Amino acid sequence: MARPILQGESSFEGHSSSSPGTTTPDPIYIFLSYHRVYPSYFSFISSVSSITIPKTLKEALDHPGWRQTMISEIQALDHNKTWELIPLPSGKKTVGCRWVYAIKVGPNGKVDRLKAQLVAKGYTQIYGLDYNDTFSLVAKMTIVRLFLTMTAICHWLIHQLDIKNAFLHGDLEEEVYMEQPLGFIAHGESSLVCKLRRSLYGLKQSPRAWFGKFNHIVQNFGLKRSEADHSVFYSLTSPGKCVYLIVITNNDAGKIS
Repeated sequence: MARPILQGESSFEGHSSSSPGTTTPDPIYIFLSYHRVYPSYFSFISSVSSITIPKTLKEALDHPGWRQTMISEIQALDHNKTWELIPLPSGKKTVGCRWVYAIKVGPNGKVDRLKAQLVAKGYTQIYGLDYNDTFSLVAKMTIVRLFLTMTAICHWLIHQLDIKNAFLHGDLEEEVYMEQPLGFIAHGESSLVCKLRRSLYGLKQSPRAWFGKFNHIVQNFGLKRSEADHSVFYSLTSPGKCVYLIVITNNDAGKIS
């Protein structure tokens, strides 16, 4: 991410002046200034500008912060038993993977944390070979609006939960083999590949696999699935009282309200 231009700086060099090694500021310099922005916004600009998203694997591994967040991601995948290392079976192909980086900023405008995700190259998957169905249920917008209207009228309490690494909890039914993550190839086992046991970001079937696992566990806790919208679950806790659970998913995680 490019560093923003602060007061007293030019966006580019402009035309050379008569003196060797000097430049004439671009005319926009006269109008460009951050001295009137709110302190919180200036803090946001300064915080984001101090850290850049790595362009290469080497750049990420050389930075202590990015390296640590990559290690934490690998540890989470290992703890979840996402894959096992095996020789690639004859006639099978592998799916590649890559690291995706993001800077998370907190409400105060300061950098909250660095985030690195290992993402499978799902666009190389072949239908019928390493994936089948991909459809995953999401709450209908009419249901969400109805729920919020009822909440306002009945003065219900709303709680929102963001599940960390949600997609990593889905169980895969298909055989999917992935290359070992760059930068974290097992010592002396570079010829082995990852046989995925659980879903991973980027795989075409990950949303469906995650929702299938979630649906099974939630109903085991006693919640019933609505016939009007299968992404809505409910439970009668006592006469006149009930709990509603609405599942809203996006590309990164499952969010529950």
